[in-house]
Amino acid sequence: MKTFLGVEPTSNPSPSKGVVITMEGTSLAISIIVGALAILAVAAKAITKFNQIAEQIRDLNQLIENHRKEEGHEKLLLQVRVLQKDCASLDKRFDIHAQDYVNYKDANLLAIHGCEEQIDHKWQRAEEEFAKDRAEIKDLRWFLVKKLDFRIRDDYP
Repeated sequence: MKTFLGVEPTSNPSPSKGVVITMEGTSLAISIIVGALAILAVAAKAITKFNQIAEQIRDLNQLIENHRKEEGHEKLLLQVRVLQKDCASLDKRFDIHAQDYVNYKDANLLAIHGCEEQIDHKWQRAEEEFAKDRAEIKDLRWFLVKKLDFRIRDDYP
């Protein structure tokens, strides 16, 4: 058997004038306040951390300045500057020697190429003279063969 229960709705209470506080509203307000406080706390912590870092940097700069004054780094800096000038002068001297070597090499190459051209020219002149001499020798051979009945060994097998 099925039993049914019937509930009769009660009449709505009349709206009252004033503030009505409910659990949902209270929970929402509390969560907003807590969230805002958490954000402010995180911001305050970040600002504090940045201030500590800035303060540490200032302290380190001051320590470096004091150390530089106490240890006499001025003398070391002067020595470093003198060494830099010496290195620069050595670099310039090296550049001069390197340029001198390049010029010497170029002069030798020009001399070598000039000698090669002169040798080629002399060789051509010698070839011309040899050709003339060969022609004269050939003429002399034919003359000797025709007129004097002279035999040349390399002409006949």
